[in-house]
Amino acid sequence: MFTKILIPTDGSPLSNQAAKRGIELAKTVNAEVLCVFIAREAQNPAFDFSEIRLPQHVTHEEYMEAVDAAARALMLPLRQFAETNGIPFTKLIEVSNTTASKIVQVAEENECDLIFMGSQGSAGWASMLLGSVASKVVAMSQIPVTVYKVKKPAGLD
Repeated sequence: MFTKILIPTDGSPLSNQAAKRGIELAKTVNAEVLCVFIAREAQNPAFDFSEIRLPQHVTHEEYMEAVDAAARALMLPLRQFAETNGIPFTKLIEVSNTTASKIVQVAEENECDLIFMGSQGSAGWASMLLGSVASKVVAMSQIPVTVYKVKKPAGLD
């Protein structure tokens, strides 16, 4: 059925809840997981990368190092969850201002046969105004997309 599942995450509790359900699905169908974190290009240095704080003016290299460190930290619980469940887990870190397009591109380039993502992440009200990333991925992707609707309050999983 499915052999490689792409699971995008922004590291938020809601996104990680959905990612864990995707990892559980991977276990059920004996698939591997490709987890992707997508940071924005030229992100404001004041952006909260987990525990990482950037100075006001950073070089491109410093920014990329911060993105890499943040993504590794944000994906660590997912990697550990996958390893505990015996699921092959690969992480990818991408930078793009078009998150939905990048998710679809990564899925295609890596020959994923399913994209599994949460209905909500850290976007909050912005997604209500601009359209959610999940909705855009569903509209753009030729690969099947499963959108997991988070039903519990964040932090309970």
